[in-house]
Amino acid sequence: MLKRKAALAAIPIVIFLLGWEALSRGSLLNPYLFPPPTTILMELGNLFMKGMPAQSALLMHVGMTLWRVLLSVVLGIVAGVIVGVAMGLNRAVYSFFDPLITVLMPIPGIALAPLFIVWMGFGNQTIVSLGVLSAFFPVVYTTVAGVRSVDPQLVRAAQMMGSRPIGVVLNVYLPWAATYVFNGVKLGLARCWMTIIAVEFVAASNWGMGYMIWNAAENLRADVVYGGILLLIVIYFILEKALINRLESRTIARWGMIRQA
Repeated sequence: MLKRKAALAAIPIVIFLLGWEALSRGSLLNPYLFPPPTTILMELGNLFMKGMPAQSALLMHVGMTLWRVLLSVVLGIVAGVIVGVAMGLNRAVYSFFDPLITVLMPIPGIALAPLFIVWMGFGNQTIVSLGVLSAFFPVVYTTVAGVRSVDPQLVRAAQMMGSRPIGVVLNVYLPWAATYVFNGVKLGLARCWMTIIAVEFVAASNWGMGYMIWNAAENLRADVVYGGILLLIVIYFILEKALINRLESRTIARWGMIRQA
């Protein structure tokens, strides 16, 4: 059943790509602006082979972007959960952080890039810092919502059994809020992914998917631009489905508190 659904979903994509290939090969579409999909895949292959066997240019770009994204997401999650739990449990902490988060959260990371470049210069410091901010805000808000949704009876039961405050947080609040936190993680990953790629356009010095796409655009290499965009789609899909979703299901199954946010 699942295979049939996947096949049906793939049919429109295949028809679109075949139509694109035919129109581009027949010059009904400008092949410089809309290169055939086969040409795009061949150019990706060339980038992959360039520098082999020691270093693949394509793998270097992908690896650098993934390192920046994963580091940013991990730091953003840790900070977001800590601040979110504190905000959910303490009104004073909530009153202090909420106005700051409300003001800063709507600002796109790329809009802050010039300011961070002035502060930190070009390179990983600026890119990762903006990625951390992008991942931080959604995790904070969903963690606060999860902590505030905890059944008070569970808290009282844990306290009556002699659990210390840190034990209550680790054994009651966090397991209960797990699905909320992972909703924030998914949003944070998406925001961080977009921010890292966009900031790489202007702040990366030599490596990164955003740098590769921007450099190709400056050199009028539409085939590399399309190939880079295709890779962004595929890599993000793998990150969310193969990494985040599996981590979510295993964490919730282990902690044993399944709640729908």
